Amino acid sequence: MVKVSTKALKTGLGIRGIVGAIVLGAICLFPPLFGNATGFLWALILLFVAALVYVIFSFVWDKRYLPLTNIQLLVAIALLGITIATGQVIVIALGLCAHAVWDLWHLATSKRYVPWWYAGACIYVDLAAAALIILKR
Repeated sequence: MVKVSTKALKTGLGIRGIVGAIVLGAICLFPPLFGNATGFLWALILLFVAALVYVIFSFVWDKRYLPLTNIQLLVAIALLGITIATGQVIVIALGLCAHAVWDLWHLATSKRYVPWWYAGACIYVDLAAAALIILKR
């Protein structure tokens, strides 16, 4: 059974995570995400970068997680390919929701290769971006 870390959840979803979300959200969500080709491209870039950051964290702080983070990067790339092939931006929204679950798992299991405030901030930003995609499609 997985031990749930309340300390990591409180840090990630608390004030530090919220402040991180405001900063990260301003950077990620400031460009127009939807309604034109540039917005569609930005949504694709956001999902890819969200997945790539974890590979970088695991490479720098704990290489044991490289296989896991590389798998989630490959899943993100597959979702990007599906989105480009079908033109359905809802796939990106689903990918961002899946990334939020990924971040919540990091907090619940106290993974130490990613800062807890960052995982919490990503949850907020991922869900906000997914909601914007769904509302704008």
